[in-house]
Amino acid sequence: MEPYTMPLAPLEALDAPPVAVEVVLLRHDPAEGFTYRQLATTLRRGMRPDQAARSLALLGEGDDTHVVHSTSWRTTRQGGITLTYLVHPDPAPGRPGIPLPEPHVIAYASRPGHPTPQGLEMGHVVAHAVRHLAFLEGSDPAIATHPELVRSLRSLPATTAGEIPYA
Repeated sequence: MEPYTMPLAPLEALDAPPVAVEVVLLRHDPAEGFTYRQLATTLRRGMRPDQAARSLALLGEGDDTHVVHSTSWRTTRQGGITLTYLVHPDPAPGRPGIPLPEPHVIAYASRPGHPTPQGLEMGHVVAHAVRHLAFLEGSDPAIATHPELVRSLRSLPATTAGEIPYA
């Protein structure tokens, strides 16, 4: 017996939810810790999310001096989707940043089968993004080629995303 697969409609025929692209511009000071700025835009028809993230950060297409990494997505209360990208280093380090509190707070869902944590705040999203990159630091060559970022990530406690012990 063949397994049943639902036929997919062409993407153009679907009433797609709105998609936002959010960029976390990250910086790290050994004495002060991590700070960030957040920028967001609605994804325009025909624009790729990576392109929108680079545009928000004011990075040219050939700019490889910055890490641009997709770290997560989440739904909005209105049924849309937000794609989060982390950019390091912040292309405008002189602009005010928001301190990322230490220790980084990890947001957890309260019930199995309901993955969105209650009370999710931007600090949770940024902490997840930073720990996501820390988890990839040893295996992702795009991150490994940025020594300043690697030093910053190695300043974190040993527990990174994917290595959190269960209570």
